[in-house]
Amino acid sequence: MAIPILDEELDDWGNDEQEEAYDTLQKLKRDFEGTPTKLYINRNEELQSYLMWFARMENLPYELTDGETKIC
Repeated sequence: MAIPILDEELDDWGNDEQEEAYDTLQKLKRDFEGTPTKLYINRNEELQSYLMWFARMENLPYELTDGETKIC
């Protein structure tokens, strides 16, 4: 599934929260051995809402946790 560029109209090459969250999710998926079945997001995660949004876009169930943000 292709993800459209979220800030296509902007001429900003810096990292924003959306890009950071997307990159974080992709890194978690790459580092996970096997097929991810659930994303656990720390309740205090700064990028929590974006991670939930991207997980939903990728049909990856998620759950809020007091532990670390990780994929299982």
